[in-house]
Amino acid sequence: MISIDTCVEEALPVKSIKPSTNPVREFDLVPDNKVKELAESIRQHGLFHPILVRPVGRSFQIVAGNRRLEACKLLQWKHIPAKIKELTDKEAFEIQLTENIQRMTMNPIEEANAFKKYTNEFGWGGVSEIARMISRSEQYVSNRIQLLRLPQAIIDEISQNRLKVSHALEVINLEESEQKIINDAILSENLTVQEIRKITRNSKPNRREKGKELANAQGCQDWYRESNVQAKSKTRSVIQQIKLLQKTQMCLRITLYRLDSLIHESTQKLNPTDHSNVNAILMQFRLRVHSMIDDNIRSIAELNKGT
Repeated sequence: MISIDTCVEEALPVKSIKPSTNPVREFDLVPDNKVKELAESIRQHGLFHPILVRPVGRSFQIVAGNRRLEACKLLQWKHIPAKIKELTDKEAFEIQLTENIQRMTMNPIEEANAFKKYTNEFGWGGVSEIARMISRSEQYVSNRIQLLRLPQAIIDEISQNRLKVSHALEVINLEESEQKIINDAILSENLTVQEIRKITRNSKPNRREKGKELANAQGCQDWYRESNVQAKSKTRSVIQQIKLLQKTQMCLRITLYRLDSLIHESTQKLNPTDHSNVNAILMQFRLRVHSMIDDNIRSIAELNKGT
């Protein structure tokens, strides 16, 4: 962590303080009501912690304290207590990042974007350096960056705290169509990580037996990209059929999971006689779904052979 003990502290004109050119997060994402609440607290109790700025040209650039600055603007303050320190772009970004992580003001996607900026866009350091800086594990940093591989719809769910990071990490290596199906199931069924793994265990690349159809489908796509123009139309059709059947496969697995949940529920909520009757019906449905899954796998295999 960069020391700020050598800062000069004084009241600066609010109009002399400019936004950061490399913010770790978009300030616009902070709800207006949060700034208003902070403004009211400052009005009643004063500003306990000065903002941190660095001199840039003839003005100053905010490093830490965006919300405090905006709250003071709402109060129409002309001057604001500030700590002034000479900082490089890298040092300023590191302070912003560390402060936001410590105060837990960033959602997982904001963290992911900030980590990516630091490592990829600015080229300032790697995962291990960020981990040391923010006192987190390398796995923590790596997992956050991996979230950015997900479709935007799922990223939005994480940003709005409707989908947990641990759940999202379980679907990263699935096909996009499968990711969306599983995401819907997670939100509607409140699935646990273990339940997601149970549903998706045969959907990850290079699995044996039932997972082979996914690897074969990828092989079809690779072959398609290398094929001649006359073969493209036919291959595209086969690939689309396989993708639809794979999507069907995921739906069937979720149905199987739901049936297992209902069977368990019947054991807990019904008397022995009713449970026996209902359980027999549910088990018949379960066998049918299993049979449909097997039929679907065979259909995918036949399509692969035809290519």
